[in-house]
Amino acid sequence: MEKLYIEQLGFVTVKKISDTKSTVDSLKSEIFEISNEIYKLAELGSEEKQSSSLLVEHLKRHGFKVTYPYLGIKTAFRGEWGIGGPTVALLAEYDALPNGHSCGHNLISGWAFGTAVALSRTLKRGRVVVLGTPSEEGIGIYAGSKVTFVEKGALNGADFAVGIHAMDSWSVGWKSLSDILFQAVFKGKASHMAYSPEKGVNALDALVTAYVAINNLRSWIKNDRLAIIEMIIREGGKVTSIVTDRAVLEIELKAVSGEFLRSLQNKVISVLEGVSRAYGTKLEIKEIQPVYEDYKANSIIDEVLQDSLKKIGISAANQDKGNFSPSVSTDEANVSKEVPTGHINLKIGYPGMALHSDDSAKASDPKVVIDNLLAAVTASVYSIEKIINESELLRKAKREFNGKRG
Repeated sequence: MEKLYIEQLGFVTVKKISDTKSTVDSLKSEIFEISNEIYKLAELGSEEKQSSSLLVEHLKRHGFKVTYPYLGIKTAFRGEWGIGGPTVALLAEYDALPNGHSCGHNLISGWAFGTAVALSRTLKRGRVVVLGTPSEEGIGIYAGSKVTFVEKGALNGADFAVGIHAMDSWSVGWKSLSDILFQAVFKGKASHMAYSPEKGVNALDALVTAYVAINNLRSWIKNDRLAIIEMIIREGGKVTSIVTDRAVLEIELKAVSGEFLRSLQNKVISVLEGVSRAYGTKLEIKEIQPVYEDYKANSIIDEVLQDSLKKIGISAANQDKGNFSPSVSTDEANVSKEVPTGHINLKIGYPGMALHSDDSAKASDPKVVIDNLLAAVTASVYSIEKIINESELLRKAKREFNGKRG
């Protein structure tokens, strides 16, 4: 049987992954209960009061020290177990979309709980931190809370992090587009549209002109930037007979890098400001969601996760190595640029299934995916134990994170 060197303890025998599976299986009913209850609650981002309370209650029951609320965010929490290091951060999400848990965040909750508690039973050293992070979907006042977590130092002291997401196939690693969401509010002056239009300032005219101008920026963008411009009109007036005095354009920008995204956003804002001046409106820019960075994958951690999945009979693709193009965005990417971060994509549904769809919501029901959820927990626990116990693995992960491969 393989042996590892633990600095404080000397050589120890590594247990089989079947031992890890037994520990996880003993938590099956509680993992299911948490995931299923959060699935039924389906609370929107920034409103996950019952979902976060449920996770906090269960973590406390297993001896975790919990800070709740956390960082001034009412539905965020921090759960800790153990002393010293190394320290792993587990990323828990629990926000739903208007059509329910069509992105499977209830499964992320069950995974974070199960992985944390199983580790508390098996680790001989190290520390486990569970970060409850609201509104990954960018809804409400706590939109993109992991950005706040990073900015306020929640990852300070963490040696590495692990996250998970539901997808239509098994894989490790993650690629994502940088993403920002904001609103342009044009404020004009109301007047009678037929009798005295010259006395009004039409905010909708300004919005429509800005919409067309921003859309035309696509010809400025090189194809390799994978830039996406998404816009909708949130407000466009109340009645046709009155000059519109307020119009709201919501804009979401995505690109392969945060640096390019910021340059694109600056150009869009310049267009908005120019159009607003030309029409005589006042302009307000309102941030809806902070910048989600592009993902910085860690191949060392991902390879350990991939190998652990293989040990339990799951063949998972590796997005760090394969020909995968980024097509989604996540605030987990901000964490990946703060500490070395590994990621598992948990298979739900059928190949080609669209996330955020009604089919995806049905596939996130733990009644139909509990076995895959337990497999993801098992692979995560086994991998994290290995990284914590085998010091050279963690050193390699940190060297890669710092740009020094090998």
